[in-house]
Amino acid sequence: MASPTDLSVIIPTLNEAEVLPRLLAGLRCAPPEVIVADGGSSDGTADLARRWGATVVATAPGRARQMNAGAAAARGQWLWFLHADTEVPPDWAAQLHRALADPRVVGGAFATRIAAPGLRYHVLDAWGWWRTRLQRSFYGDQGIFVRRDVFERLEGFADLPACEDLEFSERLCRAGRVVLLPGPLRTSARRWQQRGWRRTVMEHIRLAVRYARDGPRSMPPYPALAPGSAVHLVVMAKAPIPGRVKTRLSPPLTPEQAAELAGALLRDTVAAARRLPDVQVVVAVEPAEAVPVVRGLVPSVELVPQAVGDLGARLTAVAAARFAAGASAVLVVGSDHPTLPAAVVAQAVTWLREGRDEMVIGPAEDGGYYLLGMTRPHPEVFDEISWSTPDVLRATLDRAAALGLPVRRLPSWYDVDTPDDLARLQRALSHHPEAAPTTARWLRLVQNAVY
Repeated sequence: MASPTDLSVIIPTLNEAEVLPRLLAGLRCAPPEVIVADGGSSDGTADLARRWGATVVATAPGRARQMNAGAAAARGQWLWFLHADTEVPPDWAAQLHRALADPRVVGGAFATRIAAPGLRYHVLDAWGWWRTRLQRSFYGDQGIFVRRDVFERLEGFADLPACEDLEFSERLCRAGRVVLLPGPLRTSARRWQQRGWRRTVMEHIRLAVRYARDGPRSMPPYPALAPGSAVHLVVMAKAPIPGRVKTRLSPPLTPEQAAELAGALLRDTVAAARRLPDVQVVVAVEPAEAVPVVRGLVPSVELVPQAVGDLGARLTAVAAARFAAGASAVLVVGSDHPTLPAAVVAQAVTWLREGRDEMVIGPAEDGGYYLLGMTRPHPEVFDEISWSTPDVLRATLDRAAALGLPVRRLPSWYDVDTPDDLARLQRALSHHPEAAPTTARWLRLVQNAVY
């Protein structure tokens, strides 16, 4: 390697503002070209990277897509792919210089060490060292480097939801001589700490078995790749504004009472969602300017405005935004199902965590659906749907079938849209008020208004 200008460092990011400065600071001892391929961060990662002098490439989320986009923008003859939560050793430049001076070398990676004390992490370090030598393949946190012409000949990283690093490194090892440098690169322990050591190790093992048995194209999204919870549960909510919400309940309710009921239903729906383990709850508000109104009802959850357009456009936009925010699956529910059994939603979450490219749907009795989940964005599912009609469910299932998208169905449930729905809800809560306590209390106050 003649000079740092021969090397381009490519860092895929998604909401990495907290950890990225440590990596960028470590690279400054022999500054190469640094390209941050950002997948739509909402925490200021891109602006922070620019302040550190990096070139920022905005791209769709997905680690393989981001790394390929960064490589396309790079000028160096060598490409070095680093995770944002990596710490490089002080002599990284010297180690690379010695390795890349050999014309026979087409690429390689570094030994790693998890940045946390304890025997369990030392065991993982030792296993990583032996695994690399036995399997002749690298993980992304090992800092894979490759000669540009070889990278282009191999056509970059395959667009896989997980293990794109392993699949690429296997092809790299067949392309010529590869080296394992001593490093070590220190990789963050946050994935193990956030999700639990045992659980994360078991996820690694399941993925490794599936990869070995079924091949790279079978891989599901890997939940631990994204910071925070993997499944984002989005409650689609109309702001409780009199005359604009639950209008089919007036009469018997007044517009003000209908708005109060909508607020109570929302609070109970959000409370039930928050009881699900390892799920990030988000409330998407319509209209957008009413976010402050809804914040007063559910102050402890993330609120986002819904996009402008019909329900299909709004569902497409909110799903895209949550996938860009790091979700491995997005589950959308309505805001007026406070008595929906928790086991039903938990089943949807369980199916989505399996990572299959399929849709989970909860049919509503009025011909629509109360729940919809996906592990990949599929905006075409919402095309050519006549919304607010009894044909919504059938048309959506037809669209999924036309796209070859498998569907798993949950039990049917009801919306609270009509006086009959409201009477049904009141009867249910008279026996089990604990299912939706805010709504039950409100109904007791206005019970004479329901016939």
